[in-house]
Order: sequence, then C-alpha cells, then structure tokens
Amino acid sequence: MLPNLQNPEFELKLPSTGEVVHYRPFLVKEEKILLIALEGGSAEEITNAIYQIIRNCVRAESTDVMDMTYFDIEYIFLNIRAKSIDNIIKLKLSHGTESECTKQTDFELDINDVDIVYPNGHDKKVMLDDNVGLLMKYPSLKDQQQIEDDVTSSDVEKVFTAIATCIENVFDTDNVYEDSTLAERIQFLENLTKVQFDKILAFYRTLPALQHEIKYTCDECGKEESITLRGMQSFFA
Repeated sequence: MLPNLQNPEFELKLPSTGEVVHYRPFLVKEEKILLIALEGGSAEEITNAIYQIIRNCVRAESTDVMDMTYFDIEYIFLNIRAKSIDNIIKLKLSHGTESECTKQTDFELDINDVDIVYPNGHDKKVMLDDNVGLLMKYPSLKDQQQIEDDVTSSDVEKVFTAIATCIENVFDTDNVYEDSTLAERIQFLENLTKVQFDKILAFYRTLPALQHEIKYTCDECGKEESITLRGMQSFFA
C-alpha cells in the first residue's frame, strides 16, 4: 500500500460569527470537480462544486457547512483557493461599453487583499412600520442564488418561500413571534404593501459580500479606470 501524504491545516474566522474553522488545501480530485463545473459554466454546477469542495476541506466544530451564510462560503472558498493554487488571481480588465478603447488590461489580484464588505445602512432588523418589524437571518449560498435567479423570473412562489425561510422572527411593541410556520410567514409577506415589501428586498440588495475595488490605468489609451468586483464569480472572470 502506498503512503498517505500529510496535508497542512489552516485556521480561518467566519465573517458572520467569528467562529474559527479549520481547512486544508483542496486535492487534485477536488480541483477536478471545480474544473468540470467551470467548463459547464452554469451557476448551479459551480455552486454544487464549491459546496462539495468545502464539505471535503473544512472542519467546523459547531456549524454545518450547509448552514453557513453564502458570504462565509465565498470567503472560505477564496482562502482555500489561495492555499491550494496561488494567492494571485490573474484577471483581464476591460473598459465599459461607452469607451472606444477595446484593450484588455492584465491585472494580478492578491486574494489576501479581498475581504467581506458590509454596505452602509445594512441591518438585519427591518422595520415595516412604527410598531412591526422583522429580524432577518442571512441566507445560505443556495438561498441567495435562488433569490437572485427567481426575482427576475415568473416563479414568484420560490421568491416568497426563500424570503420567508430567512425570517428569524416577527415582532411588534408587545411580542416576539418566533414559532410561526413557513406557511404563516409566506401569508404575512403576501399581506404587506409594496412599500413594506421593498424594505425587505433592501435587506437582500445590501447583503455583505466579497468585494474589492481595483484601480488601474489602461496601457493603450492611458485612461484611469475603477472596477468593483462583487461576489465570488467576479473574481474568476
């Protein structure tokens, strides 16, 4: 029988809770999973591959990978990638559509400079009026993907289900309602006004995410550009 190689292990704090998890670099068999998903190109394939790799590589004492927030998953995966392949990601940056210059600029991004950004004004507590509000919980990566995909689709039921799943509790001036069923939460959402429902959507529009601003000067035309990468797939474009 051939010998087993010992793999190094690293520590990382989850952005959402501060919990310390341990992880190892992914192996060739796990890199193969990722490469196949990237070749396929669908968001679902890539999401499933990332989940599989993280389940294999991460050891968390008190949190199941499936229960981690989507931005914890993104942050963990980017750090696993840095330890497994390289901390440098090579990008090709282009001008916006309004520019006549078609030159693509090569840029090397250090993963260690990328962090989770919490947008100004973001709050898990959403007040619907002066007395009634919601306490939201952060969606998992799959929850977030479903919300983003379905908001522009005709399958409204999935949107309501995904949002209702992320309601931790409903409260008013006298009580906190923590034991409501999913059906009751969906019905609650359906009885909101558009203005009130938009307040909940604002919670999702300002969710924390991997984000990094890149400033560079085009070698061809000399124009200074600023590009903000947001979300994990932006860093592999």
